Amino acid sequence: MRTVCMNGYNRTLFSKLFLKILIWSGRRVSVRNISLVVLFIFIIVFSCKERFSDGPFSPAAEFDEQESTMLCWNPKFRQIIIPLVTEISKDDHVTLFFNENYHNKKQIERFLLQQNAEMSNIDLHPFKLEKDNIWIRDYGPSFLENEQGQLAVVGFEYPHLEYFDYNNFSPQVSGKMKIPFFKSKLFSTGGGREINGKGTIILLEGYEEQINPKLSKAEIEAEYREKYNQTNFIWLKRGIPQDDFFGYGPITEDIYGYGVNWHIDEFCRFADAGTILLAEVDSSDMKRDKFYKIIHDRLEENFRILSQALDQNGNPFKIIRVPQAPVIYIRGQLKGTDILYTPVTSYLNFVLTNHSVVVPSYYKVGDPDFISEKDEEVRQVFQGVFKNRKIVSIDATDLNYKGGGLHCITIHKPKTKKRLPGTLIKRKQVG
Repeated sequence: MRTVCMNGYNRTLFSKLFLKILIWSGRRVSVRNISLVVLFIFIIVFSCKERFSDGPFSPAAEFDEQESTMLCWNPKFRQIIIPLVTEISKDDHVTLFFNENYHNKKQIERFLLQQNAEMSNIDLHPFKLEKDNIWIRDYGPSFLENEQGQLAVVGFEYPHLEYFDYNNFSPQVSGKMKIPFFKSKLFSTGGGREINGKGTIILLEGYEEQINPKLSKAEIEAEYREKYNQTNFIWLKRGIPQDDFFGYGPITEDIYGYGVNWHIDEFCRFADAGTILLAEVDSSDMKRDKFYKIIHDRLEENFRILSQALDQNGNPFKIIRVPQAPVIYIRGQLKGTDILYTPVTSYLNFVLTNHSVVVPSYYKVGDPDFISEKDEEVRQVFQGVFKNRKIVSIDATDLNYKGGGLHCITIHKPKTKKRLPGTLIKRKQVG
């Protein structure tokens, strides 16, 4: 992969300085001055190659050791963000970004202090963009690292055009962190891909066709090979129906999905490099509601593909099934006609930190007992998978109603093998 030593912020500073030198040398034309300009360029290029090796840079998996969990503040969802940040900060570091066009740092700190968040483990960092967007998983920096412990950031094209300015979020972050920035031509979101940190990536055909309609699978793979150093590709067909795009029409009769047209983190996640968690509909669900049969059929189609898939070393995966979250129906209208739409409920849209697994929960007082039983069954499954982590449950349905979940509002910064100067994040030793 070609190494880029300067992000947009650093290139701007370099360009201004270089322009001043050109103007100065132009006023005093001499062999000596021209030689100084050439020497200046050589030093910059040489120093970049020395500081940042030619890679290969690869993304670290979420189950690997992390330096920080990153979120974006949004007061509309503070009933979820504050408990989430408070819980994670008990044992791990949190980076909370906020758009200073709309939010005040001291007010955010007051909210956190009221809930007894561990402020010594929380850093707040401002940014300035036109709109306010909570879904950092999809537009945020995708961190890469190499064998020397050096970091880089890949910025993909963000497919949600109403938030076009958020294509500038990753360059701003990499500029403040003083690490190199790679720009990809590919439309891609963090929720739309799943990696095992060893070279295997899982993608969804239907989603990639929607956001990259002019690219073939081979072209998409080529970009992930170059920018992400991925060597092994697994292509699933479709996501769960709750995640169908509303505008595509009803899934069945008058029931519409209310999602983004299939993000993989709603039903399929890596637990470690060789283990995949995959949602499953049980027989009691299908007796309860025929819509579960549609979910079942899609999940089993993906199960068949994953059962035949091999990892980057040619080994089969261990597949652990996780209960499908309860389906929720919301009444609405479309062009004067009564309809039902179903938010994207999922237990697999969880957040993984060094010490915890934060899992969505769905039971509320007065709900049927089977929902409480599902929540508890899921906790037991996760405890069996992540034996050395604490399992925590948080109600995330407000996010589900907007087409996302807990995982969608977080990203992780990997812990590097050696500290780089100017890093944005304080480190917490993992015991």
